[in-house]
Amino acid sequence: MAISRRSLIKRSLLAGLAGAVSLPFDASSRRGRRGGKGKKGKRGDRKSEDSANLSAEGEGLFFGYEPFTQKLVLPKVLEPLKDEQRLDPKPAAYPRNGGAGRDPIAPTGSFDDVTHAIAPEFGHFPDMNQFNTGFSDGDTHEVEWGLVVEETLHRFVPGGPEVPIFTYRDVNDPPGSGSSPGPTMVVRYRQPSVLRCYNDLTEHRGTGEDGQVNSTHHAHETSIHLHGGHNTAHADGYPDFYTLAGEARDYWYTNCGPQATDPETNIAPVHGDNFDEAWIPTTLWYHDHAMDVTGFNVIKGLAGFYLVVDERELELAKRGVLPAPGGDQDIGLAFTDHRFNADGTIYYDFLDHNGHIGDVFTVNGKVQPYFNVERRKYRFRILNASNARVYEMRLSSGQKMCIIGTDSWLLPRGIEVESFEVSSGMRHDVIIDFSIYDEGDEVYIENIMEQTDGRKGKKVDPDSPTRLLKFNVVGDALPEPEVPCEEGTVIRGFAVDVGEGVDDDPDLPGQWAPIREDEIVETRTFRTDRAMGAFTINNRFFNPRRADGVPDLGVGAERWWFANNAGGWWHPMHTHLEGHQVKSLNGKLPRRERRYNQDLTLLHGGEEAECFVKFRTFSGPFVFHCHTVEHEDMRMMGVVDPTPTPENTEAFDDAAPLDGERQIDAIVSGVVPSCLDLEHDHYLYFDVAGDLDRLAGRGVGFLECDFDITLRGNQGREKN
Repeated sequence: MAISRRSLIKRSLLAGLAGAVSLPFDASSRRGRRGGKGKKGKRGDRKSEDSANLSAEGEGLFFGYEPFTQKLVLPKVLEPLKDEQRLDPKPAAYPRNGGAGRDPIAPTGSFDDVTHAIAPEFGHFPDMNQFNTGFSDGDTHEVEWGLVVEETLHRFVPGGPEVPIFTYRDVNDPPGSGSSPGPTMVVRYRQPSVLRCYNDLTEHRGTGEDGQVNSTHHAHETSIHLHGGHNTAHADGYPDFYTLAGEARDYWYTNCGPQATDPETNIAPVHGDNFDEAWIPTTLWYHDHAMDVTGFNVIKGLAGFYLVVDERELELAKRGVLPAPGGDQDIGLAFTDHRFNADGTIYYDFLDHNGHIGDVFTVNGKVQPYFNVERRKYRFRILNASNARVYEMRLSSGQKMCIIGTDSWLLPRGIEVESFEVSSGMRHDVIIDFSIYDEGDEVYIENIMEQTDGRKGKKVDPDSPTRLLKFNVVGDALPEPEVPCEEGTVIRGFAVDVGEGVDDDPDLPGQWAPIREDEIVETRTFRTDRAMGAFTINNRFFNPRRADGVPDLGVGAERWWFANNAGGWWHPMHTHLEGHQVKSLNGKLPRRERRYNQDLTLLHGGEEAECFVKFRTFSGPFVFHCHTVEHEDMRMMGVVDPTPTPENTEAFDDAAPLDGERQIDAIVSGVVPSCLDLEHDHYLYFDVAGDLDRLAGRGVGFLECDFDITLRGNQGREKN
């Protein structure tokens, strides 16, 4: 009998779900033992932990795999749909006021209002073409993509077992060919795109014709979050704005930075190039964000890169400062850690709320691979795609790396470091120059953060590295040296003098600027807590129908205090819609590379971060949360509902903030404004409405209503 997640928690059972069977530690993958007698010597004197492969006796190989003998796999680039492949029905095909390019009518109550974008909150920007004007080559065509979510088989090591995982697949590829990470999407700045996601994780998948397997015998809901994107609420991956099994949903991505609104009206002008250059995105990623099951969906493989390329990056590449975006020297690296059952399936314990920690390390879905590099510089977009692990990464040679970006944005100037800390969801955009090595040299990316559970990192131990990825240096030296990336290399540059000098190059005008103290109009404090075995913010469980803050849209900035009151746990706090700038961490400046734009701030035990954030362009709701995904599943999320001030926009005169009691207002898209039991038996990954019994009556979860499948959209759809 199929068993839902809620049943597992209620009954304290872990049977019936592949990859969720509790086994003795010896029966699952085992952490490697370091060689020697335990004496600490100089760096390199002790054998490094190569995950599940190095015991003192040479035993414990992960299904016989010798580390660093399989090649790194790079995700395919997702090709846009063309001609006859274009989306059908077209995005925004429902009636609109004033013809094409104008704002849509009010929601009709049909699910098509939100499954086929553009959703109603787009009405703030009646001329959508303003998002794709101004690019030098004149390419203003909107990009369309199709992705299928499916379950397929994957080998983590050559000759090892075929493991069922969840994947994203190009809609034009054959069923069963999905990958993890999923295809990389590449788009130009201010070139809007529509991603149609088809959820094929149905209860009856794996019939033989669909190319899938069925390890859970359940339907699974998904909600794609474009992490770091500046998008409408309906396209942000709100936790219960689902793509249900057997259905499709459109996500409209602006691929731009925030747009300022007219201070007199709080509405964006119909035309005008008033985007904030300080927040031009570059390295984003997409992953699942479905309420209560994010941890399971992500550990099963639902993640991928999303890259935005703007004129500055192209100019830096032309000058040789950066490798060409999307070229052979621009490499995305997604780091994860797993535990495996004795049969090779992925181990996941729904009852471990501390956070999933694995003992086998993968890069782009392969256990400890190698990558051949030429004697030149490379750009590595390093993503921590793990559920709970925190890494302190360095190179085994001790060489410094030049950080050019953190999270979704490039830095004003390059910063050279010997190591950097990266928590779940964080990205570090780094340049590594291999021209200093000889052919045949070997260099490793290593982790020196010890961590034994999801609560926190234990300590940084430079003498006990875990090797994650091997670089084999090959080929001859380049005939001419490349432009170095070093401390102070201009990337975005400073738009204002912030005490670090101004740019001397008139052809690279400064773009980055700080959020100023005199822009602050509101201060909010969000404390991380523990309650009833779950995690809370300000002692409140997450409620998707309650706003924990209602900022005035486009008015000034806010000071957010993130305070870690949750004992010894670490919490990486992530803000949606907008990034933030950390002004102080426990009263001091944070690490140098984390002082600019970021969408994640890691709070160690007892730490308090002062962050400045603006809310622009789109109304809510949007969430903020801990990015240890088991913590967000266990209710460490809050909601902000940026709202235009009523006196300045008639459309919102009667719109009330989310209060957790009334049904969501129709002006907020993403859900049908009617009573539906979305947690229907075997339709979602639940068996009854509501959440844990102990949270009943607290406004958490869904209303209990009769379920009517005929009210849902996209049933029986045909793929392109």
